[in-house]
Amino acid sequence: MKCPKCKGRMYAEKFYDFVRTFDAWKCCACGEVLDPTIMANRARNHNLFLG
Repeated sequence: MKCPKCKGRMYAEKFYDFVRTFDAWKCCACGEVLDPTIMANRARNHNLFLG
């Protein structure tokens, strides 16, 4: 998978929260983290009309 921010290589990583554990993609170059929740929020916010 390529990073949408810098086009670097992304790898799967497990993240730990106080309550839960989740899997996400992390970029080797810029550190961008993507999981299903982040991608859904960005898609929803991208479709909003600002103006």
